[in-house]
Amino acid sequence: MNSERKNKNYPIYVLAVLYVIAVYASPFLCYAANLNIENEPAHYWPLFIPAVFGFINLITVILINKKTDRKAFLRCAVLIKCMLIPYYVIGGLIIAVALLMMFTPVVIMIFVGPVVAGMFSVIGWISMIGAAPFSVVYIVSSYKNGVIGRTIAVITGILQFIFVADVVSVIVLAIREKSKK
Repeated sequence: MNSERKNKNYPIYVLAVLYVIAVYASPFLCYAANLNIENEPAHYWPLFIPAVFGFINLITVILINKKTDRKAFLRCAVLIKCMLIPYYVIGGLIIAVALLMMFTPVVIMIFVGPVVAGMFSVIGWISMIGAAPFSVVYIVSSYKNGVIGRTIAVITGILQFIFVADVVSVIVLAIREKSKK
């Protein structure tokens, strides 16, 4: 029975990798959509691709929650969170540069810097939320199976919606899961 459950988990890993590809591709697709447009309004719809994939992740996780081993959800969460670290580092650097540009003698940057920083923060947070269903389902199923306590489940569940803390908490959960073997 356990081998049957393992074989059914492969599509969920494909979904996790497709989510990461969509997150990395969305800025480039946004650039390509606005490349040769002169008198038309800008097209920012590709920036919402991670939100769409996040919604797909949520629906998929809800549908296959009972059929899939909880460790598969943890592996997907670790896979997504670790593969998105460079994305968040680059986004954080862009935010830092935008905020530092506020201190230049160009007056308009006082207004542009916070807007750019806010925009990149929202895009990053939407990308983070799209990865959260895998880790949240793992946390809930681990709590229901008695692997983790209520306090740890609540704290790690909340940490899934905070930058950097989401990655650290998932890695701590993975190390804890591995040490229980």
